[in-house]
Amino acid sequence: MTILRSMIAALVLASSLFLAPLATYADDGNATAKHPAIQQADAQREKEANRKRYLLVFPAAVIGITVALIIITRRRK
Repeated sequence: MTILRSMIAALVLASSLFLAPLATYADDGNATAKHPAIQQADAQREKEANRKRYLLVFPAAVIGITVALIIITRRRK
């Protein structure tokens, strides 16, 4: 009988958690408070901007290394 009571109690708790309303983000009156999805999108845009900067550095480094190697090999001849 106690197992049945425990099962019923677990079922009631599980169903109450399942049927609970979704929590929204807290609005503390701050005008800069954003929805979490908007914050995530902003973070993604910032990461993409940083990647673009790094992608510009690599070709410049390749050109610099190539020029340095050309200068070094011409001086040895």
